Amino acid sequence: MRTICDTLLDDARGGTLTAPGTTEVLPTLRRLTEVLGMPSHLTVAADGPPLKAGVPPALLERIVSPFLSNACRYARSHIAVRAHRAPDGVRIDVIDDGPGVPPPFAGQLFEPGRRTDPGDGHGGVGLGLPLARRLARFADGEVTYDRGHTPGARFVVGVPAG
Repeated sequence: MRTICDTLLDDARGGTLTAPGTTEVLPTLRRLTEVLGMPSHLTVAADGPPLKAGVPPALLERIVSPFLSNACRYARSHIAVRAHRAPDGVRIDVIDDGPGVPPPFAGQLFEPGRRTDPGDGHGGVGLGLPLARRLARFADGEVTYDRGHTPGARFVVGVPAG
C-alpha cells in the first residue's frame, strides 16, 4: 500500500516518474524479487542479450510488483517472470500456476477497487493492477491479461525499449 501511495503522490507532484530513464531489465526484476521476498519457486529469466527498458528502475518495479505479489498469493507451485524483446519495446510476462482469473471477472481486472473475492483472506483493496496499468500507459506502455492462458494466469507488461 505504501508503494502505491508513493507512486500516486510522485505522479500527482509531477515528480521523478516523468523523468526519462533507462533500466537494465533483468537486474531490476531480480532486485524486485529480493525486496518483495519472493518464494523459491519463482524463476526470473530474460531472452537474448541484456534488455534495457526506456523507463526508470523505480517505475518498472512499481509496474511489475502487483503482478508478482498476486502470483505469490495464488500460485500453487510455480511462478515465472520472463523478459524478452518485442517489436515495440520490452515485454515482461508474469505467469503462475494458480487458479487464474474467473472468466466473468476478467473484464473488471483493471477497474479500481475491484477484487475477484474480497473475502479470500488476502490483503489488498483492488488498486495494484489499475495503478500498474496507469503507470505503464503513462510510460507509453501497456499491461494486459492473457485470457487464453490456462491453467493459472499470465500478465504481460509492455514498456518502451531503452
